[in-house]
Amino acid sequence: MRNQISYGAGAVSTNIAAKGTDASPEKPPVLRSKPETLGEIPTTGPWFQRFMLLSVVFMPFQYALTVPVGFPLKISEIFGIMGIATYVLGRRSMRRKRDLASVAVAVLAIATVFSALVNFTPGSGGLRSVGYDRGYETDLLLYSGYALLALCYWSVLRRVDRQRTVRAIVASIWLCGSAVLMQWASALSGNTQLIGTLGFRTLGVDDTVETLRSGPFLEGQHLGFFAGAAILVALYNRSYLAAVVAALSILYSQSTTAYAGLAVGIAMIVILKFSKVLVPLIATALVGVLALLFSDSLRTTLGRQLAKIGFTEFAPDYQYATTSLNLRGVKSQISFDMSSDNPIFGVGPGRYGAYFDQYVSGRQLPWIYSTDQTRPIAENAYAHVAAELGYVALIAFGLLILVLLWRNFRNASLLGMLAVFTALGVSTQSSWTFLPIWTFFALLAADDVESKQPLMETRGQ
Repeated sequence: MRNQISYGAGAVSTNIAAKGTDASPEKPPVLRSKPETLGEIPTTGPWFQRFMLLSVVFMPFQYALTVPVGFPLKISEIFGIMGIATYVLGRRSMRRKRDLASVAVAVLAIATVFSALVNFTPGSGGLRSVGYDRGYETDLLLYSGYALLALCYWSVLRRVDRQRTVRAIVASIWLCGSAVLMQWASALSGNTQLIGTLGFRTLGVDDTVETLRSGPFLEGQHLGFFAGAAILVALYNRSYLAAVVAALSILYSQSTTAYAGLAVGIAMIVILKFSKVLVPLIATALVGVLALLFSDSLRTTLGRQLAKIGFTEFAPDYQYATTSLNLRGVKSQISFDMSSDNPIFGVGPGRYGAYFDQYVSGRQLPWIYSTDQTRPIAENAYAHVAAELGYVALIAFGLLILVLLWRNFRNASLLGMLAVFTALGVSTQSSWTFLPIWTFFALLAADDVESKQPLMETRGQ
């Protein structure tokens, strides 16, 4: 007897063969839908889904390939706006049930609007003008728009079934890896004209090509956050070559965020499934120890990552190892001082940099940043929300993350590791509106079609 079951947008169909007596009531067969090919991502399903998935595919290009329109408009934002618009204007046959995650995001959106209204006209005097060439009011409207775009993006992308979003992220890994390879080759040759034309960074933090490590992003820690989350998605999808590309991107980024987040995520899963992973864990540890014993470059990399989080004895010759850590600590303190002075509505979307100088007095900022004339950023999404939107928004943001942790972590899966990674990773991101954050949040909040309508994966006979 052969039945056909169709599900999801795009009407993906899978044939199921029932074999009667072979089925066991105690152990039902593993049921899994056959994933679509990569070419079907932008060509099947509702239009909003196609646009959202294209947005995910081009997500790595947060600095390179942007369109200057008074601000850097990203390819992912263009497709995201088109996806949101077609979803809002399109016909929807079924309304999604509201859950705690959507309530938290709604509260965050309301807090953004109220903060913008209350703080639209800035206080008199003492505000930093560097980076606010558009004017304080116009800048606030722009950053309020960024915030609402990120929240709407999450709300629409989570309506795309999980497997399709996963495959789009895997595709984005290959684009990211290609961009990293291009930047690395350009730095190696000393010819950065091509990547400069494409909008890549052409100089590193010390104004030399030797320290380039950002790929298509603005900073190496942005690349590290994306690649660290993406490698877990690739492993979840069993796309092992893509996982290797993501791992190489992490190494290139030199991002402590990626290393630390992955380590904590793995540790949490080990605690939950200790007995099942003990042997492979020991084997992996032995391989790692042997690699460190025979590789000077790996020892140097590990030593520098430990030095960056305070263990300077592992790399005593690494100058300014803890500069980034110290700076993030000071900026987080400044953020929470802002929020304590403005607990309900914060200082307003995008206003962190404007009020920064009022809270610097008496702080020990690393000297290397003391002459920096760029616009200050919080470099901690939690602190950023508290400073600009207030404590109500911070509670909503924290609640969203707790819900995503609970939803995915209870199964002790790779998605559980992804939830842990993102919860830790956002604490080092320059802005809470960074769109890759909300891409992975949407994946963690998405419904898995397989959990609703299980379909047997047909295998070759």
